[in-house]
Amino acid sequence: MPSDTERGASKYGRIPFVYFYQDGAAADPAFGLLDIEIAIQRRGPEDFVCEVYAIGDGYQSGHGASTPEPLLFEFRGRGRSIAKAEWRYPTVLSGHMDALTFSIALVLTDEEFGLLDSVLLPSARAEVTVCLE
Repeated sequence: MPSDTERGASKYGRIPFVYFYQDGAAADPAFGLLDIEIAIQRRGPEDFVCEVYAIGDGYQSGHGASTPEPLLFEFRGRGRSIAKAEWRYPTVLSGHMDALTFSIALVLTDEEFGLLDSVLLPSARAEVTVCLE
């Protein structure tokens, strides 16, 4: 949800989980992002903000970060890309479940905001450190 619903109209979506795996270990996730909530909110006539909230899931076998590339959110409407936001999330630690937040201004017109109907997360790479006990 947007941080303050009184500030303007918003569009909201949720992605239940995104997990990252070490190459060749598809059965054992190294870390992930849970309950990713994404909101785009109007803050002024041509002022829009994207806010993201997620739980970093350090799972059991490792931790990771967005060092090689950011997580990309592609905001879409009527089957085409309208806006993008890149998030270099902080390190997700092994054995931890931590709240992560992100906020960025977006350049949109009123018409583009009205067209928004989905968000796409293209495939992404992450830096994974396997933690062996």
